[in-house]
Order: sequence, then structure tokens, then C-alpha cells
Amino acid sequence: MTVIDTNVFLYAILSDSELNGEARKLLAGLERWVVPSIVLYELYWFLMRRGYSTEEIKEVVSSVLSSPRTKVVGDGGKYIKRALDMTKSPKRFNDMVILATAQDFGRLTTYDKKLRKDGERLGIELLP
Repeated sequence: MTVIDTNVFLYAILSDSELNGEARKLLAGLERWVVPSIVLYELYWFLMRRGYSTEEIKEVVSSVLSSPRTKVVGDGGKYIKRALDMTKSPKRFNDMVILATAQDFGRLTTYDKKLRKDGERLGIELLP
């Protein structure tokens, strides 16, 4: 199982992205997606800021939720506590929640260079 960062879903959704094809292929090649609930919030907020309609956003988030590959993970505070300990900048708190989740599952897919570096430092397997 692989923890999916928000940017992987975004690149797969945004057809004008140069990483669209790669992100779609990456997601299609994974048997299970571990989706921290914060990723769904970020996905919603990003699409809202980009001017997508409520119906379009609902369709995107629902498609992630309804995929048989998806395992949504909430943490009951476990990952938030870890993220608080790891966070050096409040701007990266969401990333630290995703990273804390990836620590438990051992694998993370992201295009975020800073998050990849943090994951590498913690010995998390990274894709792509």
C-alpha cells in the first residue's frame, strides 16, 4: 500500500499538466492507495481555488473515495501528534501529516521535492 500525496492526484486530474500522463500511469499501476484524509481536504481546497464548480469538485473527490484501490486513513490524532513534532514550519504542517502517515505504511508517492527529501531522510520508500 502506498500513501498518495495530493499533488499526484492533482497532476492526474489536470490535463494541462506536463506530469498528467505520468501521474495517471503511476496511480493506475498501484494496487492500493492510502489516502490520508488531509489529502482529500487539500484536493477540495485546491480545486475550489482554481474555480472548479461544487459539482466538479464533488465528482473528483467522490471518484477517489469510490475507487476500490482507495483506503482513506484518519488518524484519531496519532499522525497529527507526530506531525506536530516534525513540523519546523507551520506552512508544511499538512505535508508532515502525510509524511507521518507514510512512516506507518512505508511507501509514499509524491512530486514534492521537500517532502521527498524528508521521506528519504526517514527511510520511506518513494515513488516515482
